Amino acid sequence: MSYLRSVLFLAVIFLLNITVMSQGVSRAECFPFEKLSPDKRKIAEELLLKAMDEAALYTLVGGIKPMSSGIRSYSVRTSLPRISVEDARKIIAEFGDKKPDELKPDERGRLSEAKQALERHDALSDIADVREVLQQWRCGDDFFADIQHYTAVYEGKRFLDIVVFSRPALRRMIEERENFFSRWGITPGSHPLEVLYAVENEKTSARNGGYGYLFGYPDHAVRFFVEASNEENLTGQFVVRDFISIPTFARDTNFFVYAVPKGYTADAVDTSLRDRSVKVLNEYRKRRENYVGDGKRGILELVRDWFCDSNGQCSQKNAKF
Repeated sequence: MSYLRSVLFLAVIFLLNITVMSQGVSRAECFPFEKLSPDKRKIAEELLLKAMDEAALYTLVGGIKPMSSGIRSYSVRTSLPRISVEDARKIIAEFGDKKPDELKPDERGRLSEAKQALERHDALSDIADVREVLQQWRCGDDFFADIQHYTAVYEGKRFLDIVVFSRPALRRMIEERENFFSRWGITPGSHPLEVLYAVENEKTSARNGGYGYLFGYPDHAVRFFVEASNEENLTGQFVVRDFISIPTFARDTNFFVYAVPKGYTADAVDTSLRDRSVKVLNEYRKRRENYVGDGKRGILELVRDWFCDSNGQCSQKNAKF
């Protein structure tokens, strides 16, 4: 009898834990910026506000876009520096204040090399700091954020970008487009970066399709994106197009935007996507007015109040709009 009671007790505890987990996490664990140093917390809140003001709002609230990027970008020279950071600082201290015509050719070369070495060091330092900040962009398992590097190199530089995912939206999107993503062995449980780098490193036009789906574009826009790319590769001629933009707080156009054929008229799919997005935006505008500005509670409390229910359990799914 005691054994049966023990089993029943453990079963009840298990069910209670499952119920709590399904509701979300505590307020302190939803974007837990308090775990950061004051300087890094400031960065975290600045980036979160920028994300919410731009297209990432539709990733963080509602999961309309499985992924958003462009919150902050970086570049790193691919050539390795031939001098140390310490030597670079010494050279800049010695020659940095002089005009170019006051320097000998070898001195100009050393100064240029020193500036490039220091630029690389500072960029990597900034990237490391922001990666630490992005580890706290979480509310349970709802989100994942990191810095992506792009495969292509332009003029000796590799470019990087902050990316943020809605894990539930990413899983749904992959389930709905299982055939498309199966070429990479991607499944709904794949890590967001596994999905992203499979798409980024694809050599065919499927790369464009993959990015289109990650960014939340409708099927018809993704098809046009891919077909236009194939035509341009075949003919060398740019395919003229129009664009459909979903407004954001920061700007009405060009943040959440996708290409369509020239002369295209928006259909029910486009209208539905816009209407759902605008509902999110209108709710954000109202909340932003109350939370953001001198003497107000700030973007972190805006997000927490939006995501947390009356029991103090926080999840993306609690955000009403």
